[in-house]
Amino acid sequence: MSKIEVTPHPARVGAALVAAFAALSLAGCVTPKPAPPPPPPVVVAPPPVKCDPPREPQDDAARHLLGTQDRLAALNTADLTAEASRPLEGASVEQQVDQALAMSMTHNPGDLARAQGVLDQVLHNNTPQADPWRSLARLLAYRLGEQKRAEDAVERGAQQLRDAQRDNQRKLDDANAKLEALKAIERSLNTRQSPAASSPKP
Repeated sequence: MSKIEVTPHPARVGAALVAAFAALSLAGCVTPKPAPPPPPPVVVAPPPVKCDPPREPQDDAARHLLGTQDRLAALNTADLTAEASRPLEGASVEQQVDQALAMSMTHNPGDLARAQGVLDQVLHNNTPQADPWRSLARLLAYRLGEQKRAEDAVERGAQQLRDAQRDNQRKLDDANAKLEALKAIERSLNTRQSPAASSPKP
């Protein structure tokens, strides 16, 4: 059997081409959907950095002085006296203030005056090393002045009490002496009257 070739109709071919072209045109006009935006980046906050403000030299001096006072307050009398008796030759300003503080806490005779003398040296020290300590030395000197006045007032009161006790004792001794003198006179009078009373009448 022989093959029969079927030739498509030109009108159908043209219609198919027009449909394909239209389909391609429509496909080119369709706007594709935009891609979703990327997720925002995760921002990790850095840990907070604590920066202490720089301390002034006066702050360091005050901290040192408070620590020294706590340390000295925990010492017994012998150790505190040893701290107050250290030689001051070649001592730094810090060591001078520490020793003046120790002297003010011993209550030994003369230590308070010595402490005031040491603080006076610090107050008249014009070197830069003394600058952070000068206001503290002035405060300590004022406190020691008040302590000295209080101790002087107590000593004056004690002296007045001792004077009053001596005066009262002297008055008491005088009164006892007068009483003894009166008793002696009374005894002598009784002795004189006794023979006269026992003698017979004439």
